[in-house]
Amino acid sequence: MKSLLIRSFLLMTIAYSTALSACSAFLLRGKDHCVVGFNENWKTMPGMIVVNKRDVLKRNISWENLTTDNLNSKKQWTSKYGSVTFNLLGYDFPCYGVNEKGLFLVELYLEETSKVVNPKQPNLFWAQWIQYQLDNYKTVKEVVDNLNKGPNIDWWPNAAGSHFFLTDAKGNATTIALLDGKYKVLTDKEMPMPLLCNNQYKKDFDKAKKFDFLGGNEKFDYDKSGNWDDRYNRAYYMLQNYKYDGKPVDYAWNILNSVHAGEWQTVIDAKNMNLFFRSDLKKEIKKIDLTKFDFSKNSTVKYLDIHTDELGEVNQDFQPLTLSKNNEYVEKGFPIGYDNKEFGTSETFAKLKENIVKFFSNILPN
Repeated sequence: MKSLLIRSFLLMTIAYSTALSACSAFLLRGKDHCVVGFNENWKTMPGMIVVNKRDVLKRNISWENLTTDNLNSKKQWTSKYGSVTFNLLGYDFPCYGVNEKGLFLVELYLEETSKVVNPKQPNLFWAQWIQYQLDNYKTVKEVVDNLNKGPNIDWWPNAAGSHFFLTDAKGNATTIALLDGKYKVLTDKEMPMPLLCNNQYKKDFDKAKKFDFLGGNEKFDYDKSGNWDDRYNRAYYMLQNYKYDGKPVDYAWNILNSVHAGEWQTVIDAKNMNLFFRSDLKKEIKKIDLTKFDFSKNSTVKYLDIHTDELGEVNQDFQPLTLSKNNEYVEKGFPIGYDNKEFGTSETFAKLKENIVKFFSNILPN
């Protein structure tokens, strides 16, 4: 029995690792442009795009809070900034997003992650940790300066972990990894190119240095470098060779598709605060004008299904997010995110859904 349990644990861990080991994010920047690109490469996923309000009272949610009777929150904050986020797991649990000041933050799988634990700070479920940053800060410097003052990132059981890619409206970029129990931060000065996949930045960069476009002796043949492991090299090559043509958003889409199109794809024009997205089920590119949203306290939390049939600018297609609608996405998203089919019928999941209703009953209408 013991060996069977160990085997099951290893299989679950391997499945989770394999499933989430496939993303890429970059910043294409210059004097006249600041464009973020992100590929979520995994599998077809349900999800919603959420308009999050400012001036909303929040409280920390850990995995323990989600799955037990312990609902006591040790930290509260009021959101300073509104944001638009892409959520697999329901309200306040984004995979990535951008706030109204242009701060972008995304999570990418990193196998060798180790937790950073500050005993003075409470745990935040990893997805809410992303929302916490978007709620509170407007630049990557502010995020980095407050890392050790902020809550601990709390993953769910068996998850190896993640590293994070951040950019802001001024064209700054940063990566944050959790290694050896400490935050390892790389700023612009330490990243020759603002680009991140699923290895530590230095590992991918050191491998790429053998090619001629980085001064190495080996010729890089773009046309023959279409393997999965070439994602970083291809993206670096394209970023380095961009000549401004007035169409940086189009070029960002070319990069995303050239390094393997994701199931979710997002491009953000941070100078004009326009967001573009598409999914594997609805491949037409849609546009969101971030400047047209009302993020004020008295506005309504709204959502749009990521697989929407709508075309063009979709601001007007967002609908009020209710508790019952949020639960539909929780019901679909958590088992997929956990990568465990049995989780959807477990007592733990039943408790999680019950707790989410309790946590957000004062924020989302019935």
